[in-house]
Amino acid sequence: MKRFVIVVLCTVLPLVFVNRANAYLDPGTGSMIIQAVIAAVAVVTVSVGIYWRRLKAFLSGLFGRKRDE
Repeated sequence: MKRFVIVVLCTVLPLVFVNRANAYLDPGTGSMIIQAVIAAVAVVTVSVGIYWRRLKAFLSGLFGRKRDE
């Protein structure tokens, strides 16, 4: 428990005492962020497409009626 408290404090305290960061984001950074979002959407879409039958069978098992009823 003590170790957990120490880890949380070491993680949260630096975020509390943050000064201004005079940072510049150029257009290249913005396009990289857009590409990352598009890639994430593509990965989710392909993953759902690949596992669609398993997902459909799982969800119909959860919410569907039993065949022997």
